[in-house]
Amino acid sequence: MTRAKKLMPGAGVPPKRTGRLGRFVLRLRPSSRRFHAYCIGTSKSGTHSVAEIFGRRYRAAHEPGVEQLIDMILTSSSGKASQSQLVEFVRSRDSRLRLELECSHPLFHILDVLLGEFDEARFILTIRDCYSWLDSQINSQLSYIEDKHWQNFGEFKYLGESVRHPEKEQIFAQFGLYTLDGYLSAWASHNQKVLTTVPRDRLLVVRTQDIAKDLPKLGDFLGVPVNNLDPTRAHSFKGGKKFSLLSKLDQQYLEEKVNKYCRTLMDAYFPQVENFGVWHSARRRTLESAFARDRGIAQA
Repeated sequence: MTRAKKLMPGAGVPPKRTGRLGRFVLRLRPSSRRFHAYCIGTSKSGTHSVAEIFGRRYRAAHEPGVEQLIDMILTSSSGKASQSQLVEFVRSRDSRLRLELECSHPLFHILDVLLGEFDEARFILTIRDCYSWLDSQINSQLSYIEDKHWQNFGEFKYLGESVRHPEKEQIFAQFGLYTLDGYLSAWASHNQKVLTTVPRDRLLVVRTQDIAKDLPKLGDFLGVPVNNLDPTRAHSFKGGKKFSLLSKLDQQYLEEKVNKYCRTLMDAYFPQVENFGVWHSARRRTLESAFARDRGIAQA
């Protein structure tokens, strides 16, 4: 079953394309690297921002060659490509790109190969609380027309082919979204595997909300001057329209799912976000503050 895409009025934005920075670094392939790193947070966790922060002075890119990468991930996961073919793909791809920093959430699915092939590489995990991540993921899916490779990847990541929507998630079904089990299990498994697989001395964890203030940590981790990093790019690719679908779910039911999949990591990295109500109240205050600030600027 291919998931039907139901777009809200005002949606239907053309699919995202590789930006000017990405096209530039694909052409620039010097033999040496000042450092070698991957940013492998989930989607909507700030990987785009990290690429932009480093892109002013370093060979950094967000999701370069992602179509081919996804194709190989799906081919390998289905058993149609051998482990040796996957390894050769990764080696050839790295030789072609020669990036110093690649920021791309699909890389998570070849993490074991990256760790084995590039023992000098370091890894940045951008991690976002599960409520704002899920809210942003839903908003993104409803705001953009996804290319076929992203649709296929979504079915793979979020168990779209094998999981039906429970009665309490029919609003997700109506909008052509995946299930809470699919989304939240993917969030948890992605973050947990990176945390337990990457050696501590090769891993830096940065909360999405802290990217801007953690520039010194990022610079120190990769051995580069913080002055070479661009703080103005710390909030790149901001989300657009807000659909607020999480507010339309039964809150007790939502909490049961969060507790099942995400509570351990939430308590470790976001202890102040005790439940959806706490997150929703904080989000509302943030939006109201932003609205008031924008209105003040417009009236000035």
